[in-house]
Amino acid sequence: MAAVRRLPNRVRDAVTTTVNWAPARTAVKHGAHAAAHARGRYLEARGSLPEVANIYAASCPKAGSQWTKALFDHPTVRAHTGLFTLPQFDYYQRRLSTFPAGTFVPGLYLSFPAYANIPKPHSYRTLYVFRDPRDIVVSGYFASFGAHPDMLGLAERRAAMESMSVAEGLLHSLQESAHHFRDMATWVDVTDEHVATWRLEDISADPEGTVPKILAHCGVNLSDTELEQVLRDTSRESLQRQDLARRAPGADSHYRVTRQSFRELFGPEHYQAVEEVVPGLVARLGYPE
Repeated sequence: MAAVRRLPNRVRDAVTTTVNWAPARTAVKHGAHAAAHARGRYLEARGSLPEVANIYAASCPKAGSQWTKALFDHPTVRAHTGLFTLPQFDYYQRRLSTFPAGTFVPGLYLSFPAYANIPKPHSYRTLYVFRDPRDIVVSGYFASFGAHPDMLGLAERRAAMESMSVAEGLLHSLQESAHHFRDMATWVDVTDEHVATWRLEDISADPEGTVPKILAHCGVNLSDTELEQVLRDTSRESLQRQDLARRAPGADSHYRVTRQSFRELFGPEHYQAVEEVVPGLVARLGYPE
């Protein structure tokens, strides 16, 4: 039990670095989940679970999930939450049961009904981050040529995309993301005291105003000095530097250097295709049509 008790302080950083940010073996992830379950049972038996025992971060892929993970896994934020950051699985592809108590759960790419069905026996808060679906299409397209060469299925996807024009590739990216967009639509107008939603564009435009509200929703209130450090460490530029430092020399970063948006790349067929996949979603999210 002593090893379980020391888990957050002694091995959490190593596990997070190995598992959360770089492709890692499934066995390592399962081991981290098992250790988190043991730690959660220990904390529960002692009556020492944090006031907010679980924080769930949900979104659509390419909608800021890496940033959300970096925010709640920042050492300063972890010191306030007392939560262990779980390594991420493709939860939408597996049957879900209760997550370990005392954990931050990133990367829930689920519909709201699927999320609502997850047992939540302990106190919790949930954050959902939206992003303009049209920019998700673009981001997903460029991710096919990005920095994850050993991700499952990416080699085949990349080979297929290389034979397409950019316009064709964007339509292909849209179809691959269609089920995620439909899931995202189920979170619009959700009324649940445990759930708070933000748009990624609003976070990026005003991190000083939005991040404290995000953290406060999850029971975290930072000092001005702490907030300044967290914002600095989780800026896009800082995360890009950290990502490159973990990769081989000359490797591409997860974060794109050239950041073209749908405004530069979409044609009429792309706007029409988005509307066909998720009718009215762009307007419902408050983005200009």
